[in-house]
Amino acid sequence: MPVADIPLFPLNIVLMPGAPQALHIFEERYKQMVNECLERGSEFGMVLSDESGTREVGCTARIVELVRRFEDGRMLILVEGSRRFRLRSILAGRPYYVGEVEYLEDEEPEEDVGGLAEECIALLERVVAAATEGSVDIEIQPPYRNLSFAIAGRIDFDLETRQEILELGSERRRLERLRELLSAAAAKLERERRLREKAETNGYLRGWRPPEGREEG
Repeated sequence: MPVADIPLFPLNIVLMPGAPQALHIFEERYKQMVNECLERGSEFGMVLSDESGTREVGCTARIVELVRRFEDGRMLILVEGSRRFRLRSILAGRPYYVGEVEYLEDEEPEEDVGGLAEECIALLERVVAAATEGSVDIEIQPPYRNLSFAIAGRIDFDLETRQEILELGSERRRLERLRELLSAAAAKLERERRLREKAETNGYLRGWRPPEGREEG
């Protein structure tokens, strides 16, 4: 596996390959890091870091746009996930973290997952319909390259679940896990919608009212 030293940005975020992410850069060390990446046209690594510690698997971030630079040097940038990596060690000597990383490749890069991808797309459509009645803003036409990351990068899964998906080593395994998650989410959202609609009509069917009682006489 290829090994490299890259600037490292530990955050309470899980970045997925191909997924966009807006970042507000305000610490001096990370302002320096981002400025150097902008000058060199290079990437930096993002890795989940929270009260449980820093994870070993992360994703490199390519700076797509410098959205705004403030007078005090703060920046708003838009990045896009690029390559998965495993963090081997953290190196000293710079104001910001530098990681010695090993880039990760899928175990089965050429496997056919067309049928599984179709299942996940259908489930995703159910989730979106039940949650928002909106549309899905991702490319879901064949070929389904990195569909798992496209879905996981835009659905509001919890951080541990997103990290789990990022760490899985093949597209098939990621899609199988997403099939489980999306199926459960669709069933839950559809059940909640039915209950909500029932509550809105006081238990009666929409557009129907019980007959009025006749007067006795």
